[in-house]
Amino acid sequence: MANADRHAVSAATPGVAMRRAAQALIAQQHPEGRWEGEVIWCPMIAAQYVLAAHVIGLPIASSRRQALLRQFESSRLSDGTWGLYVETARSHGAPRSSLFVTGLVYVAARLLDVPPDDPLLTRGKAFIDRAGGLLDIPAWGKFWLAVVNLYPWHGVAPVLPELWLLPRWLFAHPGNFYCHLRRIYAPMAYVFASGHQGPLTPRILELRHELFARPWTENNFAAARYRSRPEDLWRPPTVRFRAVRRLSVLYECAAPSWLRRRAMARLLAYIRYDLRTTSHTAISAVSGIIDAIALWLNDPSDTDLARVWSQFDEMWTWMDDERGLRIAGARSATWDSAFALQALEFACHDDATRRSLQRGRRFLATQQIFEKLPQAEEFHRIDPQGGFCFAGVWHGWPVSDCTAEAICALGPALSAEALSHAAEFILRCQNPDGAFGTYEPRKTQSTLEWLNPAEMFSASMTEHSFVECTASCIAALRAARGRLDPDLRVRSEKAVQRAVGWLVGQQRRDGSWPGFWGVHFIYGTLFGIRGLASAGGHEKAVARGCEWLVARQNQDGGWGEHHDGCRSGTYTPHPESQAIQTAWALLALIEGGSSEHAALDAAALYLARTQSMDGTWPEQDHVGVFFRTALIQFPLYRTYFPLWALAAYVDRRGHV
Repeated sequence: MANADRHAVSAATPGVAMRRAAQALIAQQHPEGRWEGEVIWCPMIAAQYVLAAHVIGLPIASSRRQALLRQFESSRLSDGTWGLYVETARSHGAPRSSLFVTGLVYVAARLLDVPPDDPLLTRGKAFIDRAGGLLDIPAWGKFWLAVVNLYPWHGVAPVLPELWLLPRWLFAHPGNFYCHLRRIYAPMAYVFASGHQGPLTPRILELRHELFARPWTENNFAAARYRSRPEDLWRPPTVRFRAVRRLSVLYECAAPSWLRRRAMARLLAYIRYDLRTTSHTAISAVSGIIDAIALWLNDPSDTDLARVWSQFDEMWTWMDDERGLRIAGARSATWDSAFALQALEFACHDDATRRSLQRGRRFLATQQIFEKLPQAEEFHRIDPQGGFCFAGVWHGWPVSDCTAEAICALGPALSAEALSHAAEFILRCQNPDGAFGTYEPRKTQSTLEWLNPAEMFSASMTEHSFVECTASCIAALRAARGRLDPDLRVRSEKAVQRAVGWLVGQQRRDGSWPGFWGVHFIYGTLFGIRGLASAGGHEKAVARGCEWLVARQNQDGGWGEHHDGCRSGTYTPHPESQAIQTAWALLALIEGGSSEHAALDAAALYLARTQSMDGTWPEQDHVGVFFRTALIQFPLYRTYFPLWALAAYVDRRGHV
């Protein structure tokens, strides 16, 4: 179908739009039964891959080089720079250029033999020049520049491996950090402690001249160690954090060599453990790339290193002619499949739909982790048995709400034994406050945000209590209770009661709930309503959430919230209604039992009116987010959430 035809506006009724969406979703199902869309972020990981390949001496074939450059070209912002997210054709607001991402992409492109006056780089280079060069690139950028010999290590904030030798109960032990952070910190600390830098090639010498306002030898890198471009930061570092940084510099000058060797050995063991329990993919490509450098520094012929690279392309890369080669920060087969199944379950039940549901359930049931993880506690993990990962069973890191949504999607297709294991895993993720974290419960009372070295992200130091995870876990445990044995049923009910109490307490005075993994209050309110409605009771809280949504419906029947609200913590209207957010709001109103029939009708008609002829909806602004600043896009959200909402509407209102 021609591109123009695919995106032509539909004039369907809600019932017709629902059936088209169901057909579109079935068409996107893989032969083995899964649904999976690319988790679209930014070119940062691809740039880091190029830098790592340069240091390790990993050759990049000409075809791969062209595919990487195509991604850099297709992911540029409208001003020619790069940011923490990729603009869409319908993005609203000024580009949010990132010195961190622009700097890494520029270096990567130059290492791929792109000349500095190439149109791909000229506007990015002008932006770097306006920023005074890369001297004040954020700390993570300084680390990567040091790895390739574009920044001296004495200008980089110390990443101390000795923290891993602290008592485990101490709040600063990295084992208490958020799992993604500690998995990045471990190989970074190993690489930092090694002091190794890439070869000083003619290209690196050219870049030293291009990337700094002053000649290389005249830059005071030590003085810039803790300086970062303010526009790149979530917020300036705290006084306490600056003091900790100064102490770490003093320690680095006097670190005992025997203690450092011991710490680095501990780090290698930790890195190997995670690789061997994640099919050698690591928890993400971000940490996996740095893992590869650490393993190479220890032994270039390391067998674990060879397995990392052998798995890398299969698990983390996406490629097509339009956008080139992308390296994903996450895979989403379980997540997408669980939601797609729930959406189809509501939709029309013809033979094609039933066959699709059967294939999808067969796939999803195979994605549960059945085995216990040996030495889990020693390596700062909880037992993953029974859980479902965001990506798939191969990933090895299950998540509370992925497990919960899988329970809801599979229903009776999940055996009693498998259901019990899944419920047990969910209970292991419950926090002391009654809410649920993602991969594990929070390990320390402090959020450690004052110690945040990431600078560009927020709420990334520890596990938290999340509205979305808590609501999904409530829904799953309530759906499962009739099939659990008496002891597990009692424990699940107690967990649900505590979770409901927390969820009620998180509702804001205006009736909304804040989200964390989606934009922002509409997403959070969908889950807040869904969680309480599935638990029963608390009708007033649910009604207040519905009233908040109805009050923010646009005249065209849709809803739209701008992602700037993720930074400000306030509801920020979007200039245009967004199909995915409209689906979220409509689904929330229906699950909340709203009697605002005019609002429901208008929302359903908006979705029917804006549907493309191929049964999907046009791409709009990003609606996924993590750590407040990093926007991501889930392409399949544009199919299964509107389908789910329309199917629920047709079921509720009987309009076809």
